[in-house]
Amino acid sequence: MTQLKGLDISNNEIREMPRNIGELRGLVSLNAYNNQIRYLPPSFLSLNALQQLNLSGNNLTALPSGIYKLFSLKEINFDDNPLLRPPVEICKGKQLCTIACYLQRADERDEKILAKIFKIVANNITETNFQFLCQKLNLAITETDKSTMSTVSLSERVHRTLDKWKTENNNLSVTTAALRDQLTRALTMIGAYEIMDKITALKLFTCAVKF
Repeated sequence: MTQLKGLDISNNEIREMPRNIGELRGLVSLNAYNNQIRYLPPSFLSLNALQQLNLSGNNLTALPSGIYKLFSLKEINFDDNPLLRPPVEICKGKQLCTIACYLQRADERDEKILAKIFKIVANNITETNFQFLCQKLNLAITETDKSTMSTVSLSERVHRTLDKWKTENNNLSVTTAALRDQLTRALTMIGAYEIMDKITALKLFTCAVKF
């Protein structure tokens, strides 16, 4: 239904938006309030004609960082969602610019934190735990990687591997915050508790200061 202009699916028990909703290129108005929607799929950001959006009364905890791409949006409503990113207070004014600016700053902050975590891991992990970490993150060690093992330090190899992992996941639209959580879970699973202590200390520090 690529010519559809208005869609109202409010007051149901819908738990998720269709993954291909972005194919409704002509959609101008979307009402999906009072449902159980938990997240917005990446294709949602392809609704370039969208002018009016009401997602109040759902289970959204985060809005996509790329929401600024919906430059046609004039009316938005995210009331009554358990939003954490951005906080509910940021969305109350119903201003897309304010929401987009907050998310942009949050992304920049997450990027800095992830870079610091990469550095902590690279400087403290053992060869054995590095191999385990690659397994948990489904990272294959290529022949090129193997050939450089004797000439490049462990720290440098870890950094290169994590940077590659990050790039591959970013191409799949995985958020930086999700990558951070995935990495810390993997470190916990392999028993890298010393590294986790340092990361926990970093998180506590970043809660107290601004970059």
